[in-house]
Amino acid sequence: MSKQEIMYSHVENWKASGLTQVKYCESVGLKIENFSYWVVKYKSGLSQSVDSDFITVTRDQVVRVQEYEIMYPNGVKLRVHTDNLNELYSLVNLV
Repeated sequence: MSKQEIMYSHVENWKASGLTQVKYCESVGLKIENFSYWVVKYKSGLSQSVDSDFITVTRDQVVRVQEYEIMYPNGVKLRVHTDNLNELYSLVNLV
């Protein structure tokens, strides 16, 4: 067995164990720094090998749209695009 096969086997065993990485490493005598490296390598290998219509979205690519709709008792609807909760609060309490 190659080093990669051994470490990937450890990663799979760790995932199945339900233990934290630290606890798993302590139980099998691995250094956490080395194991963490192989976990990252294992996960990146999985994402490259999966053939799917999904794309990877990183945190930088996420677009946050803060859109709220307020419906007043008289039937008037107001759509607000804001991330300012004070502004939203004042519109909700507008009577």
